[in-house]
Amino acid sequence: MDNFLLDAFFKGGPMMWPLLVCWLIALGVILERLWCLFRVPDEGQSEMELNEAESVLRNQGEEALVEHLKQGGGVLNFVFAAVLKRYYTLVLESRTDIEDMRQELILTTDEAGVDYLGRLLNALGTIGALAPLMGLLGTILGMIRAFDAIARAGAGDPAAVASGISEALITTATGLIVAIPTIAFHRYLSGRADKVFKSVELYLHAFSNTLLVRFQNAKQQQ
Repeated sequence: MDNFLLDAFFKGGPMMWPLLVCWLIALGVILERLWCLFRVPDEGQSEMELNEAESVLRNQGEEALVEHLKQGGGVLNFVFAAVLKRYYTLVLESRTDIEDMRQELILTTDEAGVDYLGRLLNALGTIGALAPLMGLLGTILGMIRAFDAIARAGAGDPAAVASGISEALITTATGLIVAIPTIAFHRYLSGRADKVFKSVELYLHAFSNTLLVRFQNAKQQQ
C-alpha cells in the first residue's frame, strides 16, 4: 500500500507537491482548531475566570489585571485583554457617553471572539477552494503530455500516452481528496466556533459591564 501511494504520488507530476503542502497545512489547521475549540471552558470555568479577573481588577487595579491576563490563556483571557485595551483607548479619548462606550466594547468583544475562535479558518477555506483547481491544472498538464506523446509516437502505442493520462487522473483525484475533507472541516469548525462564542458571550459582556461600572464610579468620585 505504501509503495502504491508513493508510486502514485510521483506519477502525478509536479502539481502533487503543492497539493501535498496544501494537505499538510490543512491538516495542521484542522488539528489546531479542534484542540482549541474543544478546550473552551464550560459555564463553571468561565464564571470562575470572570470572577478572578474582576477580583484582580477590584483589589489590585488595572495594571495588575493586565499582568494577570498575560499569564492566562484561552478565549476568555484573550477577549478580556482586547476589551481592556479598547477600554483604555476610550478613556484616553476622553469618552463620556456610557452607551457609546458600551457599543464600542461590544464590538470589540465580538471582533476579538471571532478573531480567536475563527483563527486560520480562512486559510482552510482557501485551501478547500484551491485544491480542485490545482488538481485541474495537473490534469491539463497531464493531457498536454499525453497529446505530445501521441504527436511524437502516434496513437497506436498506448504506453506512449499512459504516463500523461495517469498524471491527469491522479492529480484530479488528489485535488478532490484534499478539498473534500478540508471543506467539510471548514464548515464544521466554523459552526463550532459560532456555538462556542455563544456559550461564553455572556461572560465576555459581563466583563465589559464591569469596566463601565468602574468607569462610572470613578467619574462620580471626581
